[in-house]
Amino acid sequence: MLSKLLRRLPLAALLFVALFEASGWLIFKFPLDPPRTLLLKNNLPGCTKDVKLVFDRRQTRRFSLAETKQPGTVRIFCLGGWATLAMNQNDPDTWWGRLQSALIAKGLKVEIAARGAERTSLADNVALTAPIIESLHPDIIIVNAGFDDAVVHPLDYKYNAAAVAARLNPPPPSLRDNLVRYSQSVRFKRWWSTRREMGLAQNTIGRTDALRTSITNAQSAVARLPVVDGVPRTPPNDPLSEYLDALNALASLASRTSATLILTGEPSLLGEFTSISDEEHLLGYVSASIQGTRADRPARPLPSWVHSEMNRFAAATQSLASTKGFPWIDLNGLVPRNTNHFVTDVMLTDAGAAKMAEILLPIVEPVVRSKSTH
Repeated sequence: MLSKLLRRLPLAALLFVALFEASGWLIFKFPLDPPRTLLLKNNLPGCTKDVKLVFDRRQTRRFSLAETKQPGTVRIFCLGGWATLAMNQNDPDTWWGRLQSALIAKGLKVEIAARGAERTSLADNVALTAPIIESLHPDIIIVNAGFDDAVVHPLDYKYNAAAVAARLNPPPPSLRDNLVRYSQSVRFKRWWSTRREMGLAQNTIGRTDALRTSITNAQSAVARLPVVDGVPRTPPNDPLSEYLDALNALASLASRTSATLILTGEPSLLGEFTSISDEEHLLGYVSASIQGTRADRPARPLPSWVHSEMNRFAAATQSLASTKGFPWIDLNGLVPRNTNHFVTDVMLTDAGAAKMAEILLPIVEPVVRSKSTH
């Protein structure tokens, strides 16, 4: 009796999975990528207090993206750093949310998504974002970069073209990635894990002023770091080479997906002469050695050096944009450098996001109009 029951168990389990799969597809489909939601309460100067963040597992905020793009609608994807991540802002208050509102007010049909990251090089950001762009098929890709690549690379940075190329060409989707497309059971497991994960995150990050406390603690830690006048960045070990590799990879990706690439320099609180009071808001630091090795204490470069590096990266981006015919604007210095517009080096207040969108509108609008006629 027991042996017969044991022999039937695998068949019963298989039948249960088959019934679960059938009911999942016919009655209730679990989402391919369950949305993650965080409710934050921030008392950050110049920012809305109650913030609702909705993003997917790749940290993409899909704001107004429809499941299927409607005819005549232009889809925009924004890629950047802190200002694009915008954990301190609701979707409509971000620079990209305000840009969409301004374009719609002009009578244009636009939907938008954005992915930002903190302390992430453009090469790593492009590698993480490439699968998103290929799946979303945006008509326009707006890149906002410059700050992270100036400060994220270590003091002893070594440029390795082959290693950068490998990072920019990630492996094909895994077996699990393919399974999740076709299996409701795998989707259910991802959905359940996401619920638990976001519940834990909400209990931590969702506490009142958790973001402000995190930023304040980081600012205090950075302020205590030893100051260096500058960081030697000489060929061949110059992160600018990696940055340009990433831009070229992004240009190739845009070409393959028939998207127009718009390049923008990141606005920053940093200037040639940053005031002492503004320095208290800065988060930029350079690690002492390559990640994964034994590290000495990080160093805090002078704001004037970071400003100079951002200008150097902007000049190289402008040259590439001119060669390839991409729209380009350097926003650094155009968004007023004061704490009414910046929370940190590059995190924008609501006023800063509004100003950035205002400056970008005349650059983006003609491209949107050209895409609307196709």
